[in-house]
Amino acid sequence: MSLQTRLVRSLGIEEKRTALLYYISFFVWPFGVMVDGLRHWRQPWAKNVFWLFCIFFGYTFIIADNYDGSADSARYAESLAKYYTSTMDIKTLFRSFYHENTSNVDIVQPLITFLVSRFTNNPRILFAVFALIFGFFHSRNIWYVLSRLKSSPSLFLILYLFVFVLLNPIWNINGFRMWTSAQIFIFGILPYLIEGKTKLLPWSGLVVLFHFSFVIPLIILLIYIVFKNKINIYFALFIITSFLKEIDLHAVQSFLSFLPFVFQSRVTGYTNVDYAESVAMAYQALNWYVPLASKGLNWVIYMIVIYIYAFSRDILKQKGLLSLFCFSVLLYSIANILSLVPSGGRFINVASILLFSFFILYFSFPHRNTLLNVLKAVSVPFLLLFILVMIRAGMDFFGMVTIIGNPVFAGLGATAAPLITEIKGLL
Repeated sequence: MSLQTRLVRSLGIEEKRTALLYYISFFVWPFGVMVDGLRHWRQPWAKNVFWLFCIFFGYTFIIADNYDGSADSARYAESLAKYYTSTMDIKTLFRSFYHENTSNVDIVQPLITFLVSRFTNNPRILFAVFALIFGFFHSRNIWYVLSRLKSSPSLFLILYLFVFVLLNPIWNINGFRMWTSAQIFIFGILPYLIEGKTKLLPWSGLVVLFHFSFVIPLIILLIYIVFKNKINIYFALFIITSFLKEIDLHAVQSFLSFLPFVFQSRVTGYTNVDYAESVAMAYQALNWYVPLASKGLNWVIYMIVIYIYAFSRDILKQKGLLSLFCFSVLLYSIANILSLVPSGGRFINVASILLFSFFILYFSFPHRNTLLNVLKAVSVPFLLLFILVMIRAGMDFFGMVTIIGNPVFAGLGATAAPLITEIKGLL
C-alpha cells in the first residue's frame, strides 16, 4: 500500500470520526453543534447537522398565541386533532382531493397530517415531520450554492448568504404548503439553470402537490425553456412591471374562470376584494421597519440587476450565470404582477431567492469596479435590516428550548414561550 493511499484512508477515517462526534454531540446541544458545524461547511456531514437542527426546530416549534387560530400552523394542529379522533380512512381522504365539495387541492400536507394522526395527536411530532421535509431541501439548496463558490466566502458574501437563507427560513413551516413548495422548486431548478442538468428538474414539477398555486412558476419555467435566454425582453418586463400599482381583482377572477371548479373557491378567496382590503390594513398596521426592510431588499435587487444588465451582461455567459439571471428576472417580473393580488406577493420571495443565489455566485468572482463597490456598500445596511426583521419574525415561533435545549430535554415535556415574549419580559 502506497503512502498516498494510506494518507487518503487515514483522512477518511478521521472525517468519519469527526462526523460521528458531531452527530452524537447534537443530542446534547443541537443549536451549538449546528453553529459550530457551519465552520466546517465544506465537509459532507455539515449539511446533515444543519438538517438535524431543522428537525429539532420543528419539534420545538411554537404555535404563537397571538395568531388566535388564524395562522396556517394553528390550522395544521387543529386538523391533526380532528383526524386523530376521526374514523375516516385513507381511501376517503384520497377521494376528497380535487373534489368539488371539498377545498383539498393540496395533497401532501393533509396526507402527512393524516398519517401522523394514526399514531399521535401531538403537534410537535407533526411539525418535526414538516421540518424534516422542509429542512432536507433547505439544507441542500444552501449547500448547493456553497458548493459553487470558488473560495471561502468573505464577510460581504456571508451577509448575502444570510439573506438567501432567511428569505425562506425554517420557521416558515408555519406555512408548510407554500414554503416547502418554494424549497423544492428551487432544489429542482438551480442545477438546471446553473449546470444545465435536468436530473432534479422533475422535483420542481412535484410542487403542485404541495401548493396548487405553483402551477404559475411551472408555466413560467415552460415559457423559459421554449424561449431560453432573451435577456433584453426579460429585463424590459422587469422594469415595466415594477411600475404596476394596482390590478382589477374582478378581472383576475374572470381570467381564471377557465380553471376547474375545484380550484374556483381558492381563486375567489385569494382575489376577494374584502380579503385584499384586510391584507392591506394588516400591512399598514406593521411597525415601520417591517415594510422598510422589504422595500430595502427590493431596492438592492433593482440596483444590482440594473447594474448587471447595463455593464456586465456580456460576461454572464462566460461565468455560467446567464440562465440563472434570465429566469430569475423573468420570474421576478411575473411576481411583480402577482404581488398585486393578495398573497400573490409570496412569489416575490421565490424570485428573490433565485436572484440572491445569483448575486452570491456573481460576487464570488473577483470584480474591480468602483460603481459596483459603491452598490455593494449601499446594500449592506438594507440587508442588515432585512436580516434583523426576519430574525425578529422568527422569534414568534421558537423559544429558549430551541436555543439551549436538546431532544431529551424537549421530549420530557419542556415548553417555552416565544423568544420575543421572553425578551420583552426581561426589559
